[in-house]
Amino acid sequence: MNDSASAPVTIDQPGRAADGGRVPGACNTLGDFIRSLEDGQFDADAYTAIKKLSAALKSSAMTSGGKAKGKVTLTLDFEQEGAVTAIKASFKVTSPEARRPKSIMWSTEDNRLSRSRPGQNELFGIRDVSGSSDLRDA
Repeated sequence: MNDSASAPVTIDQPGRAADGGRVPGACNTLGDFIRSLEDGQFDADAYTAIKKLSAALKSSAMTSGGKAKGKVTLTLDFEQEGAVTAIKASFKVTSPEARRPKSIMWSTEDNRLSRSRPGQNELFGIRDVSGSSDLRDA
């Protein structure tokens, strides 16, 4: 009796193709699965986007008081047709929003907004700071 004929065949293990090249086995982890999507291109593209998000977070945190938030959403759509599973993978990156300064205003009696407090006198009016054509040498 031939031992190779009685040996169990494991379908999910890596094997060899007809040309002798390695054939990948079934995925055992989420990492294996992600790396298998789109022949590895999804993994590369998503991680490139994550590195860009990391840079944006670092930059935003430096300019906005040390904190910044971002988000990466992975979406995996599965479709089964007979014995074949089709998977469409996508990702969305939400970068931190630039912090905008706040403005202080007061409401007038007729509900319009004003930069000046109603009923309070101003010490200085609006000045022209566009510069003059008279330049001086120092």
